[in-house]
Amino acid sequence: NLGHVGAFMPLARSLRDHGHEVHWAVTQPASVGEFLATQNFSCVAAPVVPEVQRDGPPLSYADILLRFGYGSSSTLFGLVGAWRELMRLTGAQMVMADHAPTAVLAARTLGLPVMLFSNGFTVPPRHSPLPNMRPWAEVSQQVLVDLDRAALRNVNQVLNRFGLAPLPHLANLFDVAEESLISFPELDHYADRGPARYWGSLPSAGGGVKLSWPGDGTKVFAYLRREAIHAESALAALHALGHPTLVYFPELPKEFADRFSAPHLRFSTQAADIDQMTQEADLAITYSSLATTTAFLLAGKPLLLLPTHLEQYLVARRVVDMGAGAVVSPEAPVGDLVPLIAELLNNPGYRQNAQAFAAKYAKFDQQAVISNLVRRVGEVLAR
Repeated sequence: NLGHVGAFMPLARSLRDHGHEVHWAVTQPASVGEFLATQNFSCVAAPVVPEVQRDGPPLSYADILLRFGYGSSSTLFGLVGAWRELMRLTGAQMVMADHAPTAVLAARTLGLPVMLFSNGFTVPPRHSPLPNMRPWAEVSQQVLVDLDRAALRNVNQVLNRFGLAPLPHLANLFDVAEESLISFPELDHYADRGPARYWGSLPSAGGGVKLSWPGDGTKVFAYLRREAIHAESALAALHALGHPTLVYFPELPKEFADRFSAPHLRFSTQAADIDQMTQEADLAITYSSLATTTAFLLAGKPLLLLPTHLEQYLVARRVVDMGAGAVVSPEAPVGDLVPLIAELLNNPGYRQNAQAFAAKYAKFDQQAVISNLVRRVGEVLAR
């Protein structure tokens, strides 16, 4: 969707306002080209490779790399070469990488400084081996070591072809000019990261529409997508509970619109104004995107999270850890969500814990994050 591009957009606009020339390399130009054009940006296609299927789910970031080019030195060499040409053609003097480890590797071969623009998931801690990404599942240390070694071997073969020294550990791939974690420590996917610089979240890219609530009383906002296995159950529960409910549902199936239509439940296929929703809703139900989750927590509102994949599930677990919400695993069987939603609305502990997070960061200025990042970009370029 537009999560990564939208998150970076406020910073991209500010960088341009400060005289920098911003070039975008995106994996799905057909999906985001129109959005970028509305902001007077254009893009090029980032080098991609089809996922190589491996047994089971990914266990570490190294396991993810092995699925996307790092299992073959020749494949990785081709990807690095394509990234290098993009950087040359755009005249890049600095690379800002959001979940683009091969761009980081290519920048290393060109001697270009890199700023990591990460929500946490895309930049693992500097541990060797890279840690288990599924902490609820037991994974042997040897398995993690073997995954690191397999990816590192191919990284170092590529570096050798460019006459560069090998990396001692796979985690050293992320040793860059600036590691900017655009999040808060409480929401870091890696709970045991250790000391790190957290810049906080960026403001919304904007563009949402204001919506009127279908009635008075306890209000619920839901942001659902078709791929969320529990989306239908959430709609059934919201229909049954009867609270004034606004549902942002892109590509809303007509079947859902017809079946769950009710005076207290209103659908929108246009993005809702996030500032309005965080201020007016008493509970949010989302698929656990970090940006939306953070926005509601900063407003002191509890959440029910329905993640669709690992990255989102790890965020949801951190919200549960702080007692500010509940999660339904994408691997859990579909069931009745009425009791869980009722518990979130009626148990004041969830709201109190969300309000504690909001109080901790009450003086946090999202606009200042942009200013600080722009300043840091200037410092890195000057150096």
